[in-house]
Amino acid sequence: MSSSVSITEPHPESKTKKITVFILVLFLKFFVALLFLILAMAGGLATGAYFRLQSLPDVRKLGNFDPHERSEILTSDGTVLKQVFGEENRKVILLKEIPAHVRNAVLAIEDARFKQHTGIDPIGIARAVKANMDSNETVQGGSTITQQVVKNLFFTPERSYARKAAEAVLSVQVDQTFSKDQILELYLNLIYWGHNAYGIEAAAETYFGKSCKDLTIAEAAMIAGLIRGPEAFSPYRNYQMAKTRQIETLRKMVESGYITKEDAEKAKSEPIKLYGIRRGMQHPYFTTYVMDYLKTLYSQSELETKGLKIYTSIDVKAQNHAVKVVNDHLEKLKNYNIQQGALVSIDAKTGHVVAMVGGTKFGYGANEFNRAFQAQRQTGSSFKPFVYVTAFENGYTPYTTEMDSPTVYKTGPGTTWSPQNYGRNYRGAMTIRTALMASVNVVAVKVMDKVGIDKVIEMTKRLGIKSEVRPFLSSALGASEITPLEMAQAYSAFANDGILNMASPIVRIEDKNGNVILDNAKPKGKKVLDQDVVRALNHSLMAVVTGGTATAAYIPGYQVAGKTGTTSSHRDAWFMGYTPQLVTSIWVGNDTPTRMYGATGGVFCAPIWKDFMVEALKSRPAEKFPEELPLRRKRLYSKGSFVSSAEVEDEDEKKKKARLAATAAAAARARQQTTESQLDTSSQVRVRVRNTAPRAVVPQNIENRAPSGRMTGLQRSTSRSGRMEGGSATGQAAGE
Repeated sequence: MSSSVSITEPHPESKTKKITVFILVLFLKFFVALLFLILAMAGGLATGAYFRLQSLPDVRKLGNFDPHERSEILTSDGTVLKQVFGEENRKVILLKEIPAHVRNAVLAIEDARFKQHTGIDPIGIARAVKANMDSNETVQGGSTITQQVVKNLFFTPERSYARKAAEAVLSVQVDQTFSKDQILELYLNLIYWGHNAYGIEAAAETYFGKSCKDLTIAEAAMIAGLIRGPEAFSPYRNYQMAKTRQIETLRKMVESGYITKEDAEKAKSEPIKLYGIRRGMQHPYFTTYVMDYLKTLYSQSELETKGLKIYTSIDVKAQNHAVKVVNDHLEKLKNYNIQQGALVSIDAKTGHVVAMVGGTKFGYGANEFNRAFQAQRQTGSSFKPFVYVTAFENGYTPYTTEMDSPTVYKTGPGTTWSPQNYGRNYRGAMTIRTALMASVNVVAVKVMDKVGIDKVIEMTKRLGIKSEVRPFLSSALGASEITPLEMAQAYSAFANDGILNMASPIVRIEDKNGNVILDNAKPKGKKVLDQDVVRALNHSLMAVVTGGTATAAYIPGYQVAGKTGTTSSHRDAWFMGYTPQLVTSIWVGNDTPTRMYGATGGVFCAPIWKDFMVEALKSRPAEKFPEELPLRRKRLYSKGSFVSSAEVEDEDEKKKKARLAATAAAAARARQQTTESQLDTSSQVRVRVRNTAPRAVVPQNIENRAPSGRMTGLQRSTSRSGRMEGGSATGQAAGE
């Protein structure tokens, strides 16, 4: 049989060809569609990039860039007491202050072609790609220093091709707008180096405890090696990794021609001495007071970011001696159940705090309580000068006589209070000066009652005391609580002849550019006491030191005034002493309400005061208090606040007033004679009618008066208030 193919069936080859053509046409259609899709995507990206580039920031703003910068609390000679910062510990310095080997270490490891490229470095990118491919990991970055500046200042951590393109454009613009030195200076002050350190200066301090100008090649290489991963490479966390990065940086420095191989080997073998992460402060009791004071001037955010330089009034030598004296004496007083103490010393002429000790041992986080300005304690008899200076303003003199004798005050229905002297004895009539010398309690209470409690309280406010002085007679014996700083400030007005300068630890404050924005070097002060008044008090308090309760404070060759104080419960002892230049307050006691054994201000506090002052006065020539003046009687007040006393009239003024008075009297007589001549007749006899109304009689003896039913027993004159705490203070509120 012969085989044959029907003409009606398709040929096998023709069918295969049609299938092939169909597949080819389908592929071509898919390719064309894919091409259109790619072109559309490219167009969209191009359009997006175009609009993003149009909204890029103006790089010229970098010329006014003002980074956050820490503030510094300094001594007068520039020694740092404390750095104040938040998240960013940064101190901006000029490029010329950064040594060449420090700059070169950063350039070698971060951007070797920095001085050749135009903001972006294609060669550097290619080199980084090859290095990373050879190592199968990221060992080198392709970003230039300029790109890092742009990325840190203008962009978020977002990663996208569009952002990379914008970053490149801005980098070129920055390179065209600013010099290489300007860009490098900005970079070295900007970048993060780990442990809150921003900028090269803070990094040098954080890792090596020194300024960047003092870094060695080895230290500079280690710091430069941290930039790529400051937390991961930190020598505090991974010293071996930090050392590896240091060696790599040294190799790069040799490659770039910055140092020789010998220099690199020497630096590699140099021992690295890390400083340790420290966040403390120098002279903590004084410095914590400065920090508290600054809160009245600036917010915490301003202190952390404004780069202020705060120059303080601390006398470092006096401060160190104060700490030693307080600690040494308190160690000896432990057997008397005395655990704590405080010292505050103020320059009377300026109000500058020169030394402050707020306790025995300052413990960060454990014992930071500063008793010098935070502890309000009963003041005992050291309050009495406020009573007597008020009395001298209101008619008393140091030689006014008062009776030291039993006195009883009614404090309420069926309750009385009787002030007691330290020895529970009475001495009869005595002058105010003698009462102050011997610290007689009864006389102090009587004087406060007669002068008026309200006037004494007004006096304490006038002297700058903000702690509450309660309106009770027991406050005359120191029953109200006041801080050692407030007491020193108030006494400084006595030492400064009636001029008060509010206590301050600040001499001046400069902004980050060195401009003085607060100048407190020579404060003007405010007159709060007349000279006759304050001098009467000063000479009375000098007698306390030469022959009263504070003879232990006597310093040969110096005039010293002061007042001791001891509370009735022996929980607080004080000595407030001063010369014309320096006022120092001393307090000892316990944080818990426990009794000291036999403690008095004259026995325990005065010796502490003397040991401190002998050293502190060595740099100050001896001065004398001005001589006493006759006390004037007329005082002017305005709404209860002191203005001044009437000045003594000179002879010419007296004669002028006398002439005017004589003229006025003559005119009055002439008018009277004219009136009488008009009324008089020959037949009329004028009779002058005598005023027969009873006249007020001032009693010569005012014993046993009890105004408002509050006092019995002995002398009492007009009092503004006779109130007493109901049982809150005993008659022995002041021991001496």
